[in-house]
Amino acid sequence: MKTTWINTSEFYHRIIDAPDMATREQRYRESFVHPWKPMMDMVSGMMNTDASDDLAGARAWNWLLPENLTEVPDALRKLEAADAWIVGAAALAEGAYRFEPYTDRVPMESAEGWLVLADPARSDPIGRGYTGAIDFMQPRFITQYDTPNDYNIPRLPGAVVHEFHHLIRLRLFPWDMQKTTVADYIIVEGLAESFAAVLFGEDIVGYYVTDIDESDLDIAKTLIRDGLNNTGFNIIRSYIFGDAVGEKHGLPLIGMPAYGGYAIGYRVVQAFLERSGQSIEAATFLPADEIVVGSGFFD
Repeated sequence: MKTTWINTSEFYHRIIDAPDMATREQRYRESFVHPWKPMMDMVSGMMNTDASDDLAGARAWNWLLPENLTEVPDALRKLEAADAWIVGAAALAEGAYRFEPYTDRVPMESAEGWLVLADPARSDPIGRGYTGAIDFMQPRFITQYDTPNDYNIPRLPGAVVHEFHHLIRLRLFPWDMQKTTVADYIIVEGLAESFAAVLFGEDIVGYYVTDIDESDLDIAKTLIRDGLNNTGFNIIRSYIFGDAVGEKHGLPLIGMPAYGGYAIGYRVVQAFLERSGQSIEAATFLPADEIVVGSGFFD
């Protein structure tokens, strides 16, 4: 599989070095808006944003905008000091390498990664300064940082391969707004974070898996066990993200602890891998229900 890591660092410096705001906005559109336009249009449509605003998608994802790029932002300095673009490229290449034995079964021939800067003033601090997302239109993804720090910078390789894994899994088992279940969703996330842990160690596993105490884990397990077959885009997101996030985004509140679906999904996949002896790569090709049952986690 061919992998490409886009050097967005160069994009940012070119935008910052623009002689005036008009040129800065033009360069921003060329670098970030036009390449992501189909995906951004979809995001804007889902959020009912102003159709005449071609930066609406970038605003929705809290990306730094042209007016934020009149000088080098602190996030760019910190990520460059950490060689983040080199680290990201190496992580993506390693993720692709792990699937080389399955080339005939992987439904894509290339993958592309972007590292994007977000505005900390508009980003939710619950995200610990970083996040990621995939492009539903083509095989590429972003890792996104608003506040690089000693916690999230070391987790960049894990974030990269987490999103890369989504590209494969969601082509094998495509997302369906009406039919995708809670079980499907927790396994998507559990597989992706387990892949990251296999490649780079459990120390890079994200807060969305680790920052939950035993009592909240029990609550999340019960809710998910009873709701495995539930469907509906907003409903299943409630199970994944929990009430703390759901309240901010108008999702149904079900009593789920923050990121409970991530935490349970990871543990289900870990239990399955231990019981079955299968590799994380082989498990990627299995239906969610088979992984859930085979894990014995809810027995």
